[in-house]
Amino acid sequence: MNKYGFLGVSFTVAAMLVVSGCGNDSNNTTNTTSTNTPAASNNTASANVEATSAAEEGGLQWDDAAKDYVMEPEIASGEQPLKIWVEYEDYGKALIEAFKVKYPNVKVEYEVVAKVDSVERMSLDGEAGKGADVFTANYDKLEQAIDNATAAPLGKIEETLKEKMPDTFIDVASKDGQMYGVPISTESIALFYNKTLLKELTGSDKPATTWDEVMELAKTYNDSNANQWTIRFLAGQLYYAYPVLSSLGWHLYEDNNLDEPHFDSEALTKGLDYYKSLRSIWDVNSADATWDSIENEFVKGKTPYVITGPWVFKDFDKAATDNKFDYGVTTLPKVASGDKAASLTGISVALVSGYSKYPAAARVFANFMASDEGAAALYKSIGAIPALKADHIQNVEGINGNEHIAGIIAQSENADLTPQIPEYMYTSGNDLIVNVWDNLLPVADAQQKAEKAYTDLKALGK
Repeated sequence: MNKYGFLGVSFTVAAMLVVSGCGNDSNNTTNTTSTNTPAASNNTASANVEATSAAEEGGLQWDDAAKDYVMEPEIASGEQPLKIWVEYEDYGKALIEAFKVKYPNVKVEYEVVAKVDSVERMSLDGEAGKGADVFTANYDKLEQAIDNATAAPLGKIEETLKEKMPDTFIDVASKDGQMYGVPISTESIALFYNKTLLKELTGSDKPATTWDEVMELAKTYNDSNANQWTIRFLAGQLYYAYPVLSSLGWHLYEDNNLDEPHFDSEALTKGLDYYKSLRSIWDVNSADATWDSIENEFVKGKTPYVITGPWVFKDFDKAATDNKFDYGVTTLPKVASGDKAASLTGISVALVSGYSKYPAAARVFANFMASDEGAAALYKSIGAIPALKADHIQNVEGINGNEHIAGIIAQSENADLTPQIPEYMYTSGNDLIVNVWDNLLPVADAQQKAEKAYTDLKALGK
């Protein structure tokens, strides 16, 4: 079966949608059923097209009033179900329930499919007529999905998405001037700080913006004998060292060439020299910089700063209440002479299947996933952070007013989003960081060793 059902630049193939691309019923599906409820939307039937100023666009109906596509009649009426793949059951249920409020007649079925597997599986199941209409994936799988046509261009809904999502997220979800993915959730490390302790130590609860400020506080606060440190982080990992290295000009795969990691660059040498100097304020071997020594110490209320991610919110919130301190989350400190500190950020995207028999309805659902209601379902069900701008995310129920999440989003907007980070980059990169931090090799020698290790591991496919 050929791959139709996705919009091109002019949407000319959309009128040729003749293939089936929806999944078979599974044991893990939930339907939004409503037999007696009237259709609830300007976007539910082609009969309403003229009333809502809808326009023909390459075979799909666009509703100017709703700023969305007009669903195919068999989906809008509930005659046929729309099918989605999500990674978590709770998210699937919450998302469908929220969608049902706006579109009560539409039936939606979900299946749990891991994001790391979804693109490969869609290339097989879509061809066989067993795929989903909308599925989720990690952003670094998007290019593969575009190349094998399992991801379709989003069309006019990208206009709405661009208004509420950071440019960095839009860019990584686009190719050749078209968006192919809807950024759904984001995850980044950031700077967590104890407001109460900082106020006590410095007279201000404002966090440091540069490493120089952290170093200045460490001069008076650090006490190695008492295991008292101004800042804690996983010192032996490239993921945590990267913000320092990027602040001084080294960025992963700037040319998108996996053959060349640029471990020998002068910018990396400069960054590693600076990173090594931070050992003076967090003087532990990399093997001793563990989760326990970082997060468990912060919850005691005696560590001003830690670098970690949103997975700690639940524990930190409880500790702040129990130990009577307030904490904040903000962007990572930069090197005073450098640029902003970019982190390696993860993003999940929703894709419209290139095999979908219902391309308009699929786009309506994908667009809904990034709406305030869809974002609330995401956060409520699995605690993930919606991939929205810091100011826009405050409109989401359950998140509005949450400064901690706003801090993660702010750092995510500083992200370096690379199309792919192979495992051998982390293997050789982590060894590089350990060799520098633990002073096992001079910086130049550590770089040379990392360059060779990268080349060897790549050749082995590891």
